[in-house]
Amino acid sequence: MKKRWLTAVLIGTTFLPIVPAPQSWAVDGGPIVVIVNQANPVQNVSMAELRKIFLSDRNRWDTGKNIAPVIAAPGTAERVAFLKIVCGMRDAEFSKYFLQAAFTGKDVTPPREVLSSRDVKTTVAASPGAIGFIRGLDFHGDGSDGGVKAVKVEGLLASDPSYKLRI
Repeated sequence: MKKRWLTAVLIGTTFLPIVPAPQSWAVDGGPIVVIVNQANPVQNVSMAELRKIFLSDRNRWDTGKNIAPVIAAPGTAERVAFLKIVCGMRDAEFSKYFLQAAFTGKDVTPPREVLSSRDVKTTVAASPGAIGFIRGLDFHGDGSDGGVKAVKVEGLLASDPSYKLRI
């Protein structure tokens, strides 16, 4: 038998019911699109490569250009899902990873943080070596995305039903 400890709260002379928060705040469950600068010849990345890039274990493309990872602000649905799926971490663990690495003398640079998907796209478009990720709803793929292109992950496009990188 379940005990319910608090089902209402008294505000003034009125009892208001307490409604539990939803289990997940993910809105659409859609794909997360990995993007690079339009000039970057990369067409496909693996999950392992993404992990190395965003954890600063890989810092150069095969072309020799510096890799510049870009990530949306903490708490965004795409960031939470990406970190969980690709890095196996929560936001706090991700931040702690870079603090510990720097403390132990490892040469790491955390991804550049920006506020929104729009900022991720703008930043990636402005840097030939940049890579980022955005919600599928924020990527049009019709040439109107301003200097960025989507890359396949594990050989799959974000529109493929088997694509694993999802919110």
